[in-house]
Amino acid sequence: MAIKSRLLQRNYNTTPQPMSELNITPLIDVLLVLLVMLIISIPIATHQVEVDLPQGGNAEETVRIALNITREGTVLWNGEPVDRPELENRLALAAANPADPVIHFDPDANTSYDDAVQVIHLVGEANITRFAFDGNHQYRTFGSGS
Repeated sequence: MAIKSRLLQRNYNTTPQPMSELNITPLIDVLLVLLVMLIISIPIATHQVEVDLPQGGNAEETVRIALNITREGTVLWNGEPVDRPELENRLALAAANPADPVIHFDPDANTSYDDAVQVIHLVGEANITRFAFDGNHQYRTFGSGS
């Protein structure tokens, strides 16, 4: 009986085999260089907002309407209390006025948010083109409204 050895059956090849793994280090280096070049070539973003500022005119010609809301929710038109239908009528007349009046909105500091939003919504529905918020100085610091 003959004993077979596994070592005798092995094929020993002394020629080097091609490497089957890809060296990706140069690929990563090239990609990083391209990324840096892309970042450098992007223009710096300029944050600009175009605003049409009013032109200087005669302040005496401007019709000013004061629209206030009291703490209780009463709407005042130049100091005169008005209800919702009357406010809608006056806003429609102001929108149709050729003098293009400026409506200055100044709610009381403790007015409910809902009341103020409803009045602003009515002004928007009336297509008022000149609307200003007055009294913002009282809200410069949190909790300053009294």
